[in-house]
Amino acid sequence: MMMKTPANRWTPHWAIHPGEHLRECIEAHGLTTEEFARRIEVPVAIVDAIIAGQHPITLDIATCIDRTLGIMPELWFVLQLRWQRYQESFQASA
Repeated sequence: MMMKTPANRWTPHWAIHPGEHLRECIEAHGLTTEEFARRIEVPVAIVDAIIAGQHPITLDIATCIDRTLGIMPELWFVLQLRWQRYQESFQASA
């Protein structure tokens, strides 16, 4: 059995903003972004900005997503962290 170490651990060279995943989840629940925004009590402009990859998913928003869609906040934190790390590495290599 091979152990995962930094030398043999696969790390993708891409990341997707969590907003793209959120859009898919909203659609899968049969909601519009307006309905979703109303349910989580966040302005539609913020939800639209998250979906567009222009706004992070914060702790408060992740908690509201959990309450509304049943998707645990930890998932959103991992996705957001991966996105931020990807952006930092992309900017460092430019």
